[in-house]
Amino acid sequence: MEHQKWLAQALRDLRTAENSLNSGDYYACAFWSQQAVEKALKALLISRGKVVKGHDLVELGYIIRDELRIDVSRIMDHLRELTTHYTTSRYPPDAANGLPYEVYTKGKARSVLEMAREVVEWVRQNLQ
Repeated sequence: MEHQKWLAQALRDLRTAENSLNSGDYYACAFWSQQAVEKALKALLISRGKVVKGHDLVELGYIIRDELRIDVSRIMDHLRELTTHYTTSRYPPDAANGLPYEVYTKGKARSVLEMAREVVEWVRQNLQ
């Protein structure tokens, strides 16, 4: 089933985020954390017959809430935080006060990764 492919890739992206944290590539950890969540949310949407394009995690959350009628209140703060890392972690103009690889700390990367893990787990629970 298509949604299982999206979830499998989300889990692999989460592993890549973990590897990036361990290697000290904190900006990459943030990016891959965002990607894992985006793909997990899309897996949930696809499992219910909704194909949605875009990278805004908050918007995906609203679609899940409004169209799938699933309560997303538990993850919305995480989505608000994680969605910013789609650009901030990659593009110099979007990284305040430096380059992406300079502005991310181990603590920030660890925090972002933990949020991503929680959202992916939430998706897994809602897929059942």
